[in-house]
Amino acid sequence: MKNAVSLRMFRQHFSPKAGSEEFEQLFRGMSPVATPYWCCPGSPPELRCRTEFDNAVRCNQWRAERKIVKARFQKGNIGYVFADELPLFAALYRKKGAPTQAEEELLALLQREGPLSVALIREFTGLSVRDITARLHRLQQRFLVLEDQVDGEWDRCWRPMEEVFPDLFSEMPAPEKALKTLLLRFAYLNVEMNEEKAQSFYQLPLKKIQAGVESLAAEGRLVPFRDEYVLSEDLPLLEGEQLPVPPGVFALHRNDYLVKCNEGRLREGYHYPMFDVLQYLLIDGEFCGAVVGKFRNGPFEVEDILLNLPTDVWNLRREEILDAVQRENPESRLKRYCGQNLK
Repeated sequence: MKNAVSLRMFRQHFSPKAGSEEFEQLFRGMSPVATPYWCCPGSPPELRCRTEFDNAVRCNQWRAERKIVKARFQKGNIGYVFADELPLFAALYRKKGAPTQAEEELLALLQREGPLSVALIREFTGLSVRDITARLHRLQQRFLVLEDQVDGEWDRCWRPMEEVFPDLFSEMPAPEKALKTLLLRFAYLNVEMNEEKAQSFYQLPLKKIQAGVESLAAEGRLVPFRDEYVLSEDLPLLEGEQLPVPPGVFALHRNDYLVKCNEGRLREGYHYPMFDVLQYLLIDGEFCGAVVGKFRNGPFEVEDILLNLPTDVWNLRREEILDAVQRENPESRLKRYCGQNLK
């Protein structure tokens, strides 16, 4: 068990942190990468807690260069992937079926007039912003338009996908092959994996994921380990000499990769009717608590820090935990710690 935790902390770069080249590989492995939960529109994606440098700046630069691009993936949610891997993800997430007549008319407008903002589309069509946005989002899910988010501006342009990626559809691999590629990445980063965890992150039909896992197991690339699966090459590491687990406390927002991989059990285990869960606490590689309060368009209201640890442990690590929570909520006042008022 500890070897799996140790490898997961290492591969997800909680410890040691990723350098520049390692960060690119990590971003690819964790794609599609979402923006932080409850952030300003137009914010770049980032992988918090994984680098010593500000990787949001790096991602913003990549976005400006169109090295990473914005699209809709997991059940229509926004995420970013490397441009050269867009065919890989389109193979799995492209919405099937033909566009409606209204969608085709909007696409024809973009093809005729060139890149347009929603405001300009409204001038051309007289449609409401709501109707335009809905049609654009449906075209986006079909990978027929690109939301050209190259900076933090809200009024970005939309353009036909074929203008930027003319070979997108011809370069798409077979969906089964694309899925197996992502499942192997998932197994590498999570070390121990099962169909439910993969479905939690990728938001693909469970039957598809089960078929992909079964195919990889038949090929010998995934092997059973305890009640889950691991990469065949990881088996000696997991059964070998015990590896140390790097100590550390991390307050992970709700769009964090590791949170999304475990979203179902985290929602069940940390449910507070009076408050929102602002972040989940990862302590020495295990989820052990939550930061609760209220989301605001400004500093979040941090009402309490709740832990499922013995009292002597949360007393011993109090300052370390408070520091981690304050780093993630730098402008918020922390009100309570395990129900106790903070001065």
